[in-house]
Amino acid sequence: MNCNNKVITTSLLWAAAILSAALLGASSFLTLIILPVLGFFSITALRKQNSQ
Repeated sequence: MNCNNKVITTSLLWAAAILSAALLGASSFLTLIILPVLGFFSITALRKQNSQ
């Protein structure tokens, strides 16, 4: 259950980062490409860590 909380927490933090970048008028490159890619790799790394 603790591992699941890490994934949920990380997902919520990335969602907040993406939303705040969109609301604060960040460049479209940052909002549409960089942040989602970093979020995907972050969650993937957490899942690999949890499976070991």
